[in-house]
Amino acid sequence: MFTRGELKSLRHPVPVCPHQKKTIDAVQRTLRILETLRETGGAGVTTVAKETGYSKATVHNHLATLEHEEYVVRTGDGTYELGFRFLDLAHHARRRIGIYDLVRREVDKLAAESGEMALYTVEEHGWGVCIYRELGENAVQTPLYVGYRSALHHTAVGKAILAYLPRSRVEAIIKRRGLTVQTEDTITDPDQLFDELDAIRDRGFAFNREETIPGLVGVGAPIIGQGGTVEGAISIIGPASRMDEERFYGEIPDMITRSVNIIEINATSI
Repeated sequence: MFTRGELKSLRHPVPVCPHQKKTIDAVQRTLRILETLRETGGAGVTTVAKETGYSKATVHNHLATLEHEEYVVRTGDGTYELGFRFLDLAHHARRRIGIYDLVRREVDKLAAESGEMALYTVEEHGWGVCIYRELGENAVQTPLYVGYRSALHHTAVGKAILAYLPRSRVEAIIKRRGLTVQTEDTITDPDQLFDELDAIRDRGFAFNREETIPGLVGVGAPIIGQGGTVEGAISIIGPASRMDEERFYGEIPDMITRSVNIIEINATSI
């Protein structure tokens, strides 16, 4: 399936656009500038130019246009920051998910019942995108936030989603996003990953055994739509120190499976 050279590149992938010939340079520059503002938390023209490699004139023109269209704001010291208009776009993007309210209620219940972090993730462009997150009373703090994107192969929700995608789609995601190393427990071999996905389909849920962050484990299960498509996955995440064998392999999977069943049954009436 993969050559030795391809296997090596999967662990350190170089981002590529599958429609490279159809891209517009000006739009890519604008998006790169916006990404820089996101990464820096706000920056001036000089900093953005340094980070992107674009000229100051180019950066200034793009930022001036974005400010005019109200997508960025300029503070008194000349720093540009992302504008709240993006929240409006995010709201409308979320409306694509017809089961959102059903999922939100169940994720809230899981967080309250487990005391841990519970979340809902969907796949888009080969990434796992966190759509909703709720913190239980004892939830650990992680970098995860609504909108956060991560690779699918090293999370419980990600592997739960991959397990129910067509194999050709999974192979395409692997080739595009790679199997990057997060911890010493991350799966970076395609054959091992496909064996794991087979096991996930057999039992109906996935485990994250410290594959993303050392000391952090999780259990996730997919939500399957009426047409058999994957509508995302829900998960509970917590420290390994609180997840003994009975809780990790029994109690938590039972809680998640129950919530998935409720979502899938109620989704038939939407």
